[in-house]
Amino acid sequence: MLKLAFAGALIAVMVHFDLLDLDVLKEVRFKPLDILLAAGLMLAGLVLTIARWRLLLGVQDIRPGPWSTIQLGFIGFFFSCVIPGSVSGDAIKAYYVARDSGKTAGAVASVLMDRFLGLYTLAIVSSTAILVLWWRGALDVAQANTAVRAGCMFVVGCVAAMTLFGAALLSRRARDSRILAWLLDHMPFRSAVRKMHNAVLLYRDRRGAVALILAVSFAAQVPMVLGTYVLGRALGDATLRMSQYFMLTPLGLVLNGIPLLPAGLGVGELSFRVLYKAFGSNIGAEIAALWHILFFGFSMIGMLLYVRGRRNYSAISGKAPTFGEDNAADLP
Repeated sequence: MLKLAFAGALIAVMVHFDLLDLDVLKEVRFKPLDILLAAGLMLAGLVLTIARWRLLLGVQDIRPGPWSTIQLGFIGFFFSCVIPGSVSGDAIKAYYVARDSGKTAGAVASVLMDRFLGLYTLAIVSSTAILVLWWRGALDVAQANTAVRAGCMFVVGCVAAMTLFGAALLSRRARDSRILAWLLDHMPFRSAVRKMHNAVLLYRDRRGAVALILAVSFAAQVPMVLGTYVLGRALGDATLRMSQYFMLTPLGLVLNGIPLLPAGLGVGELSFRVLYKAFGSNIGAEIAALWHILFFGFSMIGMLLYVRGRRNYSAISGKAPTFGEDNAADLP
């Protein structure tokens, strides 16, 4: 409740200082088709991220049915809204998959890789757009903005660092190195860490599957960006080109994912405001607000699925489950 109160206070401050215009948001009620199109694009992106996670589970020889995976995916979206940070939804998914499959290391490795690949492909899409815009000379105005310049350098640096980290993590030479062996032998929970490392190494031996996972991950980013483009047009933005959305939206979503507030509420609005303002658009915060409204709407599907699963368990067992017990909510 304190986190939600802080998010509400941050949004109230933005409204007070005209950084977020609620009157502009009201105008979208006259453009229902645009909102439906943006919602459909977002839903497509969300379903593709769930498909990516299912493919990652398959490499760990964990094979829930498509419908079960979709249900768990939306339940994860719900918990990313009610608990600060999107990582909280990953923890819930890992918990249920580990409980049902008995493969804790594989379940945790799948959600860690899912989070890593999601951020990695977001950063690559944004970095590619940055390079294209720089090549065309379209970054001249934004380069005068210190925050945007730092953001561009940050996201490009993230791509380089994550590429090196992923290559080192999956390399045979690193696996057999004495330094890594020494670290694994002396760190806390070394047995669990070894199991996790071995589970991650499975992805190195499944290059065809990893290529498909990367393709799905890149495909998931496209409808997300197009969705924000449609929202911008619905709000009356005629300043930014689509190529600029492919730079700004992924960068804003990376900042939105910082685990401070539920689903990045407030942080996303402020980040989008700064980024879009540097390119001459005044509706970045409003785009982020609509994006959050749509995401919260889809997360309610996860809430209904979660409540339904707990209710079905209670009807069968005659008692309410306690979260974390071995006989916890029997979700599909």
